[in-house]
Amino acid sequence: MSNQQRAEKVVKGGKNETFAQKNTVNSLLNRAIKFRKSRYVDQKLELFKKKFAPVNGTAGVVHATSAYDNISGSGGDTIGDKIDANGFENPSKVLFAKDKLNSGWNNIHPVGSGLKDLGHLSSLNAVLQVLTYTPALANYLLERKHSANCTIQDYCFVCAVEEHARTALKGSPYALQPRVFVGKLKKMKNGSSKDAYDVWNYFMEQIQSFLISEKTTKDKLVAETSALYQIFGGYIQTKLECASCNLPENTYNSFLSLSLDLTQCSSVERCLTKYFKEQVSAVKECVHCQNEGELTGKRSVYKTPMTLAIQLQRFNQDSDRTKINKTVKFEETIDISRIVTESEKENVNTKYNLYSIIVHTGDAIHNGRYMAYVKSSSGVWYCMDNEIVQVASMKRLLEEKPYMLFYNTPPPKVEKREKKKPVKKENKEIDVEPVLLEDTEQKQVIEEDEEDEQEEVILSEVDEDEEEEKERLRKALEEASTKEKIDNTAAIVVEANENMKSKRDKLGALIEKESSQSKSSTVKEELLTKLANNQFEDDIGTWEEDVGSAVEKRKSVLKQFKQKRKRVDMYDLDYDRGKVKKIKNKQEEKFNKPNLFQITAEKTADRIKKNKGKRVGKT
Repeated sequence: MSNQQRAEKVVKGGKNETFAQKNTVNSLLNRAIKFRKSRYVDQKLELFKKKFAPVNGTAGVVHATSAYDNISGSGGDTIGDKIDANGFENPSKVLFAKDKLNSGWNNIHPVGSGLKDLGHLSSLNAVLQVLTYTPALANYLLERKHSANCTIQDYCFVCAVEEHARTALKGSPYALQPRVFVGKLKKMKNGSSKDAYDVWNYFMEQIQSFLISEKTTKDKLVAETSALYQIFGGYIQTKLECASCNLPENTYNSFLSLSLDLTQCSSVERCLTKYFKEQVSAVKECVHCQNEGELTGKRSVYKTPMTLAIQLQRFNQDSDRTKINKTVKFEETIDISRIVTESEKENVNTKYNLYSIIVHTGDAIHNGRYMAYVKSSSGVWYCMDNEIVQVASMKRLLEEKPYMLFYNTPPPKVEKREKKKPVKKENKEIDVEPVLLEDTEQKQVIEEDEEDEQEEVILSEVDEDEEEEKERLRKALEEASTKEKIDNTAAIVVEANENMKSKRDKLGALIEKESSQSKSSTVKEELLTKLANNQFEDDIGTWEEDVGSAVEKRKSVLKQFKQKRKRVDMYDLDYDRGKVKKIKNKQEEKFNKPNLFQITAEKTADRIKKNKGKRVGKT
């Protein structure tokens, strides 16, 4: 049976064999299976491919690789390729690429609203404002790079921060209430909610734990490639030397912020230098000579972060947690090249720009409040004091005593295309190799060349006109500067520091001068006179002529415009007068009259007396 006959049979209502047998075993086995390439990478399969090679392959010698091999392709094939010359081990894979982040703002946003203080938690408000105005983090949150791929069904801390940042940067005129984070602060295991630095560390821990929870990675180096570490994370190199063999041993530790001592420092740069110049010691076994002893050395920044967070230790560790009210100088820009490892100075960025600070007002940690100074996306500084948001000057900012400072690397400069200098048609010479084109293509190319030439000629003429205009302006300014300044001696000048008598005298002289030298009266007469081509047909009468018919004329005109007295609406009067409350007269007679029970009792008593009298008469 042909396909056409089968189709006709189906249309007529007949039973088709293929449709009847579609659920049979034979039809299922004969059905073609289409395979689609998976979007996910099987790590075990990729490791298996790298560990073994096909028999007929041309790869040469096969080397067994480690389980920490870079699946994403950012590293080499062996462990040795993942460790650089200084002993720093690169991660096997990257969770979030750093080149996807921008240290500057992607868009200009209105300044956010303030935050309400829900139970003496100004530290929470200050930390939230800093996170909202961190450019790299704000771009990451506004683009929903996390929430779009979040698989956590319950509460997600990163999604909550993202929602807060998106709401705050909409420019709402009302203060926001961060109720979502107030309950979470009660679960802080380390530190106090009264300390802004402890709150900052809590936020860093929560964001990092939720970012890597869905990645299910146990490798510490891989976990330190999350979006949070790509923004705030860096590495410190500790270079220790053995006393017996004098060979160095490098260890690397990641950091999200730096806590610095300010007791003997007058500036932030001095605090950084002191921290990294302090000698570090550790009792351990030497890797080179296997002798156990004390190894000494120094620290330096090996990998600089995109955003540098610094805390100045202003609170003492006593029972009252008193504050060190010491002035520490800080600048809008900072260069940390002196604390960077020598071999890495050319590979990392060492210059930072200030974008936010946190200030504490009070003598101890338990009194006062926290304020945040932030730099908006438009470049204007604002003071965020809980619900109050106001513009702050750079002078006011630099006079504060900061508790935490936040710097970010300047965004990469966009290279501007150089404008092509316009070339006149007569001077333009183009050498074109002969090319065989079709007629239509050749005509199109010729037309485009002619249009380009015309545009260049027009641009050259515009530039010449602009240059001539600038030259004329320059000559006019030079002539004006060479002329002598002549003071007007006849002018009457009243100064602010003069007394009232001299001011009155000068005012009288000014009035006399106006009446004698002014031409306003003559101009007025000329305007009011009747001319041949005047727009007025008759002479113009003025109100100043209070004689004769002018007074009567004025009264008649005013009478025409006088409003008639409006008739009073009686309904409105009755309605506005209000209703008189009617009070019922008190019926005092009811209280003097006996009630029903008393009347019945009296009648019963009278009846009993009558019955007794009748009985006595009968006897």
